[in-house]
Amino acid sequence: MKVLFLMAAVILAACSSTEQGASGAPQRAAEPIVVPKETGPVDAVMRSTPFSRGVNFSGWFESFSAQSIPFTKYSEQDFANVKSLGADVVRLPVRMHSMTDGSPNYRLDPLLLKFLDFAVDWAEKHEIYLIIDNHSFDPVAKTKDDTDTILVPVWEQIARRYKDRSDLIVYEILNEPHGISDKRWGEIQGLAIDAIRRHDKKHAIIVGGTEYNSIGKLNAIPRYSDDNLIYTFHFYDPYLFTHQGASWGSPPVLTTLAAVPFPADRRRMPKIPDNLKGTWIENSLNNSYWHDASPAALYVTLNKTVAFSRERNVPVFCGEFGVYLINCLPEDRVRWYDFVTDAMERRNISRTSWDYYGGFGIFNSEGRGDFNSDLNVDIVRALGFTPPAQMPRIGGPLESGFYLYDDYPNRVLSAGSWGNNTDFSLYDTKSASGDFAIRWANADQYNVFWFGFDKLEDFSNLLEAGFKLEFTARTEKPVQFDIRFVNPESHESIPWRMRYTIDDKILPPDGKWHTVSIPLSQMKEHGAWVNAKQEWIGPKGEFSWKKIKQLEFVAEYGNMKDLCVWFDSIEIKY
Repeated sequence: MKVLFLMAAVILAACSSTEQGASGAPQRAAEPIVVPKETGPVDAVMRSTPFSRGVNFSGWFESFSAQSIPFTKYSEQDFANVKSLGADVVRLPVRMHSMTDGSPNYRLDPLLLKFLDFAVDWAEKHEIYLIIDNHSFDPVAKTKDDTDTILVPVWEQIARRYKDRSDLIVYEILNEPHGISDKRWGEIQGLAIDAIRRHDKKHAIIVGGTEYNSIGKLNAIPRYSDDNLIYTFHFYDPYLFTHQGASWGSPPVLTTLAAVPFPADRRRMPKIPDNLKGTWIENSLNNSYWHDASPAALYVTLNKTVAFSRERNVPVFCGEFGVYLINCLPEDRVRWYDFVTDAMERRNISRTSWDYYGGFGIFNSEGRGDFNSDLNVDIVRALGFTPPAQMPRIGGPLESGFYLYDDYPNRVLSAGSWGNNTDFSLYDTKSASGDFAIRWANADQYNVFWFGFDKLEDFSNLLEAGFKLEFTARTEKPVQFDIRFVNPESHESIPWRMRYTIDDKILPPDGKWHTVSIPLSQMKEHGAWVNAKQEWIGPKGEFSWKKIKQLEFVAEYGNMKDLCVWFDSIEIKY
């Protein structure tokens, strides 16, 4: 490989940073840290994909059922906005296997297909490639050896539906298979390719290896005879940098890990949190991180994808790469994106960053920001895009009412549910008015459905003016649950709750629609569950109406087995 890098400059850059402060927290470097980039020629992919760079529209079609897809989270305008940045591809994760009627036919829910048609239409209208990514995976549970029993019929349905659409539509067989042998996965992936080609011989298909689409498993992918395949990999190196602050994955989780620098820099390394001492994480930060987070190591890893592509004469594609923003120092995050984007660009590797809205996204927070005021322009530029000029967001307390749900969740809100056994639908047709209502049934204790404010909202003026939360609801059996507003959880904020309890006196179990009105002033402080510490804190009078993160409906008092509640026309009003 013709890779040139300046290790001496890396050392000098590390030495230019400041010492840790008295508290042990890493301090910003006194002088800008510059990661040296390649100055000479490098081997590049010789066979390109038809697209070059884009983003993932995560959190849209990743629900556990079609009935809970937050369809209004994205719109046609998002496709137009992405195109204006200079992107030419959107990867759309779809949890297909959760959206069928089950064995033996695994018929996809017509509602999923209806919503997916809109995404396809919008992509084609704005001439942007759309990768329909089968994102049916659990990061912990292994990919089953009989996955083909659902994978094949699902892809046959997708192929039949979109076989006559433009070349802008691309299929990705399965996101991040893992815990399955290379041989068995190669066989299953081949069966999926054949299933698609029985109906659609036109569209490109993306295939990948095991171990979460690992670069190290590219060579284990069989040499399929199909000539219209794209080979994918994911890139999150070094993991302890890109996932610091993450609350998912195998224990120990990384919620307390923060301020890990990029590139490796001994003088800016944070103290090891107490809960991570004695773990592989401490060992890695003290030893292997110096290699893992070096430009040289990242170049070597990316060069493996180029070697694979050139040896097989096939196109390669990085379907995911990114840095979780919660605990990462902003300048280090920008530096990583700039470095990785430049390295992939020089190697002719097409890519979609994870994600658009979200914790790895291109906005200033993990919530859904406004395109013209909330973009992280430094990240956008580091990804090789051109951001629009940003205008100040008009802030201040809310002064008027608004709806949260009226057939669909409000466009400016997030919506969803938590709970594996819960029967939850945003689109039940037994509505009080309009087309749809919310159905919430069989919830285990503490399961919730929620509406999230992507920017914290100030309800203080609404409280003083006498506003209320109002909705229509019905149930056929006596039920008791809480409705609560929640403050955000962060290093500076405790997720205090303000709640109101609904019981059969407020919502009679007669199967009829009733209007429920809850004055904000009548809600009571409950306390807080601090997820990062797994700790309950009793009420202290510290709830703030000035920073509302979510409105939640929660099965606080026990399992709601065989109990169902319908909701419609949820709003804040005077």
